Amino acid sequence: MTPWQATPPLNLQQTDVCITAGDCQVGFRVTIPAILNWLQEAAGNHADALGVGIQTLQAQGLTWMLGRVSLRLHRAPVWGDRLTLVTWPSGIRGRLVAERQFGIVNAAGELLMEASSEWLCVNLATGKLAPLPEAVKALAAPETVAFHLCAGKFPTPPASTPPSNTVTITARKAEIDANLHVNNVHLAAWLREPLPDERFFQEMPATFDIEYKRPAHAGDIVTAALWPLTENTYLHHLLTPDGALLARAQSTYTPVNP
Repeated sequence: MTPWQATPPLNLQQTDVCITAGDCQVGFRVTIPAILNWLQEAAGNHADALGVGIQTLQAQGLTWMLGRVSLRLHRAPVWGDRLTLVTWPSGIRGRLVAERQFGIVNAAGELLMEASSEWLCVNLATGKLAPLPEAVKALAAPETVAFHLCAGKFPTPPASTPPSNTVTITARKAEIDANLHVNNVHLAAWLREPLPDERFFQEMPATFDIEYKRPAHAGDIVTAALWPLTENTYLHHLLTPDGALLARAQSTYTPVNP
């Protein structure tokens, strides 16, 4: 029994997912950006159904921005798998952070992945964070199940140690979303670019934890930098030419069965 079946959340949405060839890379394993795209779509559709979707907020001069998302994978889905994705709002933290959880199970009911995410409201006119709408605060009961995967702090790059690899990326217009920023899924893909080929193409991360710090726009030049923290753990940064942090992530690579 999954955690959300044992303690059903107040608001839970279920979505069916069939993995296409376009979701996969070598070995027909699903990619991290594909998973993040599923989560983003499910969160957006569910928020809309609950009356707090992005179009509703934009009419009020606000928009949703993803602040952080953390994945924990137990088994790598592959091409043709039919999955069930569930999501639910799990509460708020302070005045600014709305928390949302996700889970993915296969046709046999096996838990493949869980994820936690943090969402922020931004004032469209000022670009600054805004208090969450009142309607968001009532979407979760205090006892709602949560995985708390976004709780830990990110490490800093090792002192005086340059990154093991860097990749320069130019943001394309095709990567811009409804907020006129590079979509978070593309930023996640950029973060992974400096990985060694054997990690990128042949292995699935057991965890991938991403924090988004500021937006990127079409034409921006970004450096993706990578530091190995241990044999199986990496720190990823996206940096502007003047060294400002756009996004960061931490990934771990331990065996994840297909």
